[in-house]
Amino acid sequence: MEFLNIAGHVSVIHHLQSAFQNNRIPSAYLFTGLEGIGKATLAKAFVQMLNCDTHNNCHQCDSCRMVERDGHPDFITIEPDGKFIKIKQIQTLIKQLALKPVYAKKRVVLLENVHQMNVESANCFLKILEEPPLDTLLILLTTDANLLLETIVSRVQKVQFAPLSEGHLLSILQQQYELKAEDLAFVMNYAHGRIRSDWIRKLSQLLNMRTQVREILGSLVTERMVDHVTLLEQWNKQDLGAYFLEFCTSWLRDWIWWLEEKPHRLINSDLLEDFATLPPKVTIEQLHWAFDLTIETELAIKAQAGKQLALEGLIIQIKQIFSGKIVV
Repeated sequence: MEFLNIAGHVSVIHHLQSAFQNNRIPSAYLFTGLEGIGKATLAKAFVQMLNCDTHNNCHQCDSCRMVERDGHPDFITIEPDGKFIKIKQIQTLIKQLALKPVYAKKRVVLLENVHQMNVESANCFLKILEEPPLDTLLILLTTDANLLLETIVSRVQKVQFAPLSEGHLLSILQQQYELKAEDLAFVMNYAHGRIRSDWIRKLSQLLNMRTQVREILGSLVTERMVDHVTLLEQWNKQDLGAYFLEFCTSWLRDWIWWLEEKPHRLINSDLLEDFATLPPKVTIEQLHWAFDLTIETELAIKAQAGKQLALEGLIIQIKQIFSGKIVV
């Protein structure tokens, strides 16, 4: 992919191109922004440009072809081994950096999800940042720079990636995927400025799940029985728990917008008939409280709370709110 023709992130592209043309590339960049926003794609295209024989992503020279095949000996990628980037991975990297580049003018190390370094690996990585090799560029990718050690952030040049515009999202999705109009609308509604390839891979599952989450929330008001415990167990086994929380927040938010007569803000705008049957006894205050509880549950799970119990507890609490047993 040609560096200058990547959709979106015009200011980032111009910044990096200017640094390259003026020979002002730092020893380390920190690319930060939403997951799926294109940080890795742009980083890879930048690597191609740096070492291309024509400096223009020609896709013909040996260097460009090796980068495209992920087979360039001087383009090193490190990603979490399980939950963390471990100290052994950083120690191996230090040994690699002690050697001269095999082929490239500029060796590049791409560290994905760098916020998943544990304390040991982060402290070890600091040694590289403190004495960076002259012939090496480090590119760190993260969704949240606040999760990194300040001593790391202070030694890199931060590059912020903004969410993609709706026009760029639509263009990328239409070019890369063959989606029916209704499926494209669903993916776009939940994109929030990023390309969510996982949603496209799991499209049929997630479309069905969205309806089931709506039924669960509706049953908490109408007393209609829905076996949410079995559904939650099934979703957790399939590693879909995070999607359940996202659908919960989207439906609760949409119900609030509907009651406030702001239908243009609905995420699930393709299912307007579901809002026409919204149980009348649910108040905006109750929905706000249920929404806040859902966000708190998501944070608790990220802090290693038991996922199944946390999700079951959330449903019980929302039911108590909707039934008036907990007064807002």
